[in-house]
Amino acid sequence: MNEFFEEERHRCEVWTVLRWRAQDRNKSSDYLQLVRKMRGNNAADKLEKDCKEQWERGNKGLKGDWR
Repeated sequence: MNEFFEEERHRCEVWTVLRWRAQDRNKSSDYLQLVRKMRGNNAADKLEKDCKEQWERGNKGLKGDWR
């Protein structure tokens, strides 16, 4: 897959998880567990790390907001 498209896909996934976390933390936690099960620890760890970093920087899931 083209690196640009994979990075954009990942950012969209992070934004989605952050929106879910702002609405219902359980939904974002459930999704991260599903990613771990379906795509493995590396994918889940990266997603969780990036979500945590973005959340701490004030990103609450608005599309286009990458800090």
